Amino acid sequence: MTYQTLPHSAQLNAALVPWKLDLDRESAPIAGILSAAESCFARAGYEGASMREIAEVAGVSKSLLHYHFDSKEHLFVEVQIRAYNRLAARVLAAAAFVESGAERGLLAFDALFTTLREKNELATQAELWAGALANPRLRVHVVRLREFFRSLLVRSIDQILGAQTRVMPVTAEALADLVWAAVNGLGILSAFGEPAERVDRGIATLRTLAALMLGVVEERSPAPATGAVGR
Repeated sequence: MTYQTLPHSAQLNAALVPWKLDLDRESAPIAGILSAAESCFARAGYEGASMREIAEVAGVSKSLLHYHFDSKEHLFVEVQIRAYNRLAARVLAAAAFVESGAERGLLAFDALFTTLREKNELATQAELWAGALANPRLRVHVVRLREFFRSLLVRSIDQILGAQTRVMPVTAEALADLVWAAVNGLGILSAFGEPAERVDRGIATLRTLAALMLGVVEERSPAPATGAVGR
């Protein structure tokens, strides 16, 4: 099998975009479908869930489901977009009552990765990318999802850190790319059954680096005893 490089969004012709740009995710019918799809994907995974099952759980006809979502690939990515919006709201809320940009940044970091771990979103992210490598239809949607998440990250970073972004050694855009890479890398570890201790250690190391970048000096936690974490 030959894997194709994921194209940058700028290379996508608007006429070839397969999704509805005016999809109203907050309307009752569509919100119900997205909730049902999220439940089905969480239970059976992307490959295991079917459009028929999702329509049954949502209580709508399969024709109505396909009217709003032209394929399972489209629906899966819309579920991820919904989850990212929910995640962004939780991260922003966690940092809302702290004035310092640096402290707000670390609180946001904790909220981001705590939520990803609680919801097992790291493994879902890995499944999404693995599927996109082999499925051209899903790949087009993943390109859109990547750009959506990146823009969401940049906006959230600017909102959370405020003036702190002007003294960071990297731009908000570069930081967004780093977070995106970390989420996907940790997702691969989770999907391949890496011990939870290693995933958590990776997150803790990223947090230390984030604190240094933000100019926050924190007391280091004791290193785990030899042999406590699998090799």
